[in-house]
Amino acid sequence: MKIAVNARWLLPNQLEGTGIYTLRMLEQIIPTFPQHDFHLLLDRGVATDQFSLNFPNVHFHVVAPQARHPLLWTLWNDFSVPRALKKLTIDLYWSPDGLPAKTKTRQWLTIHDLNFEHHPEWVPKNVAAYYRKQIRKGAHQAQQIFTVSQWSAQDIASTYSIPPEKIALTYNAPQQPMKAGQMETEAPYFCAVGALTPRKNLRTLLLAFDHWVAKNPTTVHRLKIAGAAHFKDTAFEAVRNSLKHADRIDWLGRLSGPALEQLYGGATAYCMPSAMEGFGIPLVEAMQCGTAVISSKNSALTEVVGTAGLLVSTYDVEAWSAALQQITTENSIWRERALQRGDFFNWEQSAAAFIKALPK
Repeated sequence: MKIAVNARWLLPNQLEGTGIYTLRMLEQIIPTFPQHDFHLLLDRGVATDQFSLNFPNVHFHVVAPQARHPLLWTLWNDFSVPRALKKLTIDLYWSPDGLPAKTKTRQWLTIHDLNFEHHPEWVPKNVAAYYRKQIRKGAHQAQQIFTVSQWSAQDIASTYSIPPEKIALTYNAPQQPMKAGQMETEAPYFCAVGALTPRKNLRTLLLAFDHWVAKNPTTVHRLKIAGAAHFKDTAFEAVRNSLKHADRIDWLGRLSGPALEQLYGGATAYCMPSAMEGFGIPLVEAMQCGTAVISSKNSALTEVVGTAGLLVSTYDVEAWSAALQQITTENSIWRERALQRGDFFNWEQSAAAFIKALPK
């Protein structure tokens, strides 16, 4: 069998949620099926030797154009990819970003969440419109849908009127193995990791930290945030400019590898104030480091954290401030719970449903 994969999110040193999921799933799937040929479709030339996909049955193809805009997504998914599928005589096409190709080839999709359906204001208007049209269409066209949490599975089934049995669960897991053990740091700090977008709700965390520092003038805690902006967010900038203790916040940009592990491992707590997530990979990464976690009480975040961390009302600044105080005084308790919960998630388990569905 010839299987093609939408691999355009495999960008060296720039892997985020969809790219991490694509790479780690393929690491499990491909060696399980040496009898199948896997054709990975990229939208640009990248150093593919940086990926751990050096198998004899893997073939990379650059399919133009570079698709980073809705108009180019349309060209890529509706024309370029279908042409490549036909040329390569592909039997099955898997798109891990939920966007279907305009093709008669059998398709499988991974839909991570439907934030663009429920909150289109969180992304640029043209992006939300494209996702709402294409992913809904793809959900009905695909023979198989995968998603990354029970919460997302229920939401997809309900929102798109999809039979639940058509949806299989492939949990996310850490982008890399994480080592447990608190690292020595010069000063204590809280941390957050993720794109600087409205959905991540970092505004609430910033205000809560500012509030907590004001109530605890003797504390030396800092707040370290790793991530990059995807587009200009004036409301976020307004909050940043209003902070009284902005000098206690460190903006680290995008981190990966040992630097990311060190950030988690040295933190008093990892904070995830997101307003909606289909999963929340950083939560599991932090928990596997043995770091206490504080999370918004919504969507799949409650499913991932369970009883292993503090769950806080999403936009309640005072509640978040109180959680920062609680996690510092009960830190050893929450570290132990986090470590136990983090061990539940791994890519071998995650890929099992995909492997089961793929013909031998």
